[in-house]
Order: sequence, then structure tokens, then C-alpha cells
Amino acid sequence: MGDVVPSVVRFTEDSIVAAGNSPHLFHWGLSGQLNEKVSSKLERVQDVCLNTKLRNQPILLAAGTPSEINVFLDLGYLSHTAPFYVITQNYFKTHNTINSVGIH
Repeated sequence: MGDVVPSVVRFTEDSIVAAGNSPHLFHWGLSGQLNEKVSSKLERVQDVCLNTKLRNQPILLAAGTPSEINVFLDLGYLSHTAPFYVITQNYFKTHNTINSVGIH
């Protein structure tokens, strides 16, 4: 991982996803082997949410800086990027960072 400092780690049944102060998500095997390095469109990743309940179509969300949510299908393919807006004082204002993300 070089100079990457992980700030978020998520476990699945058979792997570990780590991310932090880089635009990459790292997929590790439970034995410690790096399986995949996936690029996002974020400068740094603040949070990662995994939904692996649908085994044939797992979904991974990554949030961070700039204020965007990256959607990954099959855990390794960036399929969508969505800006995150909040309504403040009757106009749209974009935050600089999203600190957490979830799938419901």
C-alpha cells in the first residue's frame, strides 16, 4: 500500500476492504494477500459500505473527498459517481467531505 494510511476497514465473509488517504480501495484476502487495488474518483476515501447479501451482485459504496459517492458493482468496478448535495438556506451547497455512507 506504500504511503497509504487506512482509515476505514470492512470485512466480508472472505475478504477485507481497506481505504484511506488515497483514491484507491484495497481488497485483501483473509491470509493477508492483496487481491485487488481498485481506483475511485475520490481524492481520499472516508467511509466504505458493503452489501454482499446479493451474492450475484454485491454493491460497494465509497464516500469521501470531494463530496461524492462512488458506486462499485461486483466490488471492483466503478459504475457510478454521484455528487452529494444538502439544502442550506434555500440554496444548494456542496460539502467538501462525506464522512459516512450506508446502504439500507
